[in-house]
Amino acid sequence: MIQKLKILFVASEMAPFAQVGGLGDVLGSLSKFLSQKGVKVGVIIPKYEIIGQRRGLKLLFKNFEIPISREKISLYRLKEKGVEIFFVENKKYLSQGPVYFQHTAFAGSFKEIQRFLFFSFAVFELLKSGRLPFKANIIHANDWHTGALVSLIKNSGFPLKTIFTIHNLENQGKWKEKIVTKWFGPNEFQKRDKNFNFIAEGIRNADVLTTVSPTYAKEIQTKRYGMGLEKIIKARKRKIIGILNGIDYSFYNPSIDPFLFFKYSKAGLDEFKEKNKIALQKKCGLAMNKNKPLFGLVSRLTEQKGIGLIIPLIEQLTKKHNAQFIFLGLGEKRYENALIKAARKNPKNVFAKIGFDEKLAHQIYAGADFFLMPSIFEPCGLGQMIAMRYATIPICRKTGGLKDSVKDNKTGFLFEKPLSRSLQKAIEKGLKLFQNEAELKNFRKRCLKENFSWENQTSKSYDFHFILLKILKGSL
Repeated sequence: MIQKLKILFVASEMAPFAQVGGLGDVLGSLSKFLSQKGVKVGVIIPKYEIIGQRRGLKLLFKNFEIPISREKISLYRLKEKGVEIFFVENKKYLSQGPVYFQHTAFAGSFKEIQRFLFFSFAVFELLKSGRLPFKANIIHANDWHTGALVSLIKNSGFPLKTIFTIHNLENQGKWKEKIVTKWFGPNEFQKRDKNFNFIAEGIRNADVLTTVSPTYAKEIQTKRYGMGLEKIIKARKRKIIGILNGIDYSFYNPSIDPFLFFKYSKAGLDEFKEKNKIALQKKCGLAMNKNKPLFGLVSRLTEQKGIGLIIPLIEQLTKKHNAQFIFLGLGEKRYENALIKAARKNPKNVFAKIGFDEKLAHQIYAGADFFLMPSIFEPCGLGQMIAMRYATIPICRKTGGLKDSVKDNKTGFLFEKPLSRSLQKAIEKGLKLFQNEAELKNFRKRCLKENFSWENQTSKSYDFHFILLKILKGSL
C-alpha cells in the first residue's frame, strides 16, 4: 500500500535550495526519507532568485496563465535522490528578492501575502489543469504560506486529500480582507475581525492536521500558546497529530561532516570536542582555551527564540565564570545590535555573526560545550537534536519539542519560566557539570546515543506511514 502513496509537499522553502529555518530542513530531509521508503514524493516551492540555474534543472513549460493579474508562470523540475522537485517561476511575485522580505521571516507586508497567495493559487491551477506532471493523491501543505491552497482544494471539491502541518502558529499570514479581495478577487476565505488569516484557512480545511511535536499539539489548544486560534484548533482536536521532527543523519554526521575542523571517531570523543573547540575559538577570534566553557547559539534572532533572556546574562557570565559565547543568526535589529555590541565590548569571549552560514553553524554544533535554546515557545526545534548529534549539551526552556527531545539532567538542562534568572540557573548547572570531567563525558556520550533520525521518529507512537494510509482510505 505504501507504494500507492504519491505525496506532493507544498512549502515556502526546502533545503538546500532555499532555506531560512527549520521548515526548509524538514522538507529536505523528510521528502528524501519517504522516497527511500517507497513513497512517490514530489515537492513544489517558488523559484526564488537565489535558486538560479542549477545542474539538472529542466524547464518543463512557460507562459502558463494564472488568473490573478493575468500573470504567467514557468515550471521547472529537478530530480534528486528519488524526489521530484518543482519550481514555480514568476518574476513579479515569486522570483525577485529573498525568500522572505522580513529578517524575522514573519508576514509583515502585503508584498509577502501576495507572494504566497499567488504561489498557492498557481499550484492549485497546476493541479486543476493537470499540467503538473506529478499526480499526487495527498497534498501535504505547510504553514500559512500554503493555507490558501488547502482552502482552494476543499472549496472547489477537488478530489485530493490534504495534510496541513503547523510549524509555527505565531506566523499566521494575516491581512485585511478588503485589500486581499481587491487584489485576489472573489474567494471563499473566512474573515476574522475584518482580516483573512491563512494559517487558519489550513487549519479549518485540511483533512488532517499535524504539528512538529506531541507537546506542541497540546499546547496550541490552550490560550497561552494558541495565538488566538485555540478555539478553532480545539474544535479539530481529533484531527490533530503531533509528530516530533527528525533530522537527516547523513547530513548531520560528525564522522564525515565536511564542514568540521576535525571528524569524530568512536575512539576519541574528548579529542573530537577539544580540537573542534580550539579551532572554533581561533576562527572566531576568541581566547583559545579548552578550560573556558563555550556556549553556542544558531537561531533566528527573535523574541520567540528567547534572545532577550540571554543578552542580560552575557557580561556577568563572561566575568564571573570565564564563559565564552558564539552567536549566529539574523532577525530583529534590537537583538542583532545588542549581540554585536556585546562582541565588540569583549571580543576575546564573545563573537556574533549576523547572517546565515551553514559551515559555521556545523562548527558551532561540534565545537561548543553547550547549545542555547531558551525559546519562549518552540514547536519543535532542530538545533537541540543537531547539537546532541555532535555531543554538545543543550540548555533549553521546557516547552514544545524541546521538552519532547531533551532529557533534563541526562542529555541537557531544562528550565520552566521564560525569565533570565531561570535560564541563568540552568546555565549554572551546565557550568557545574563542566567542572566535573567524568560526568561531562557521560553527558556527551548520552547525547550521542540519542536518535532523532526520521527512521526513528516515524516509528514512534503515531507512525507517519500509518497516518498517510488512513488518509488515503478516508478513515481519518
